[in-house]
Amino acid sequence: MASKMLGVDLDKVGPEIADALGEICNMVAGNFKNKIAGLGDGCMLSPPSVITGDDYTVHSQPETPALEVSLLFETMLLVISLHIHS
Repeated sequence: MASKMLGVDLDKVGPEIADALGEICNMVAGNFKNKIAGLGDGCMLSPPSVITGDDYTVHSQPETPALEVSLLFETMLLVISLHIHS
C-alpha cells in the first residue's frame, strides 16, 4: 500500500516507508474519528506506531481491549489495531 502511495516498487522502498505507513494510519484514524458523532472534538490521536519485522512485543498502558482487523492486501497480511484510552 505504501509503495503504491509513494509510486515506488516494493523492493525499492527505503526508510520512507514508515512515514507512508504512518500517513495511511492517520487517514484511517481520522476517518474513523469523524464518523462517530461528538467524538471529533474530544478525541486526541497519538502519532501512529509503525512496527516492522516479526520478533517484537507491543505493550500498551493501561491494558484495554483493542479492536483489531486483519486484511490481505495483494497477498500480504495487514493488521489494523485500535486501542482506545480514556
